[in-house]
Amino acid sequence: MSEPKILGQFQLEHRTIQVSGDDGNAGTVWLRRVHPDPPMALGCVVELDSPTPRLRLYRAEWPEGLRESAKEQTLAIWRAARD
Repeated sequence: MSEPKILGQFQLEHRTIQVSGDDGNAGTVWLRRVHPDPPMALGCVVELDSPTPRLRLYRAEWPEGLRESAKEQTLAIWRAARD
């Protein structure tokens, strides 16, 4: 199994979040905090190709506004990578 391809990154408050995904898996990407240290896997966004993508966090509980912002920015990166 190959490593997921890095599609991009975005800022979410004080966090820098990296978005990665597999070329063959069009509907799911993984989120990883790369700053501040230590780097940590945050979760994934699934069903990107549907009208209602879902953010699944492994540990953190974020307020609804932060969750929506993360989904929107992830979706924009995913769409740009597909073009």
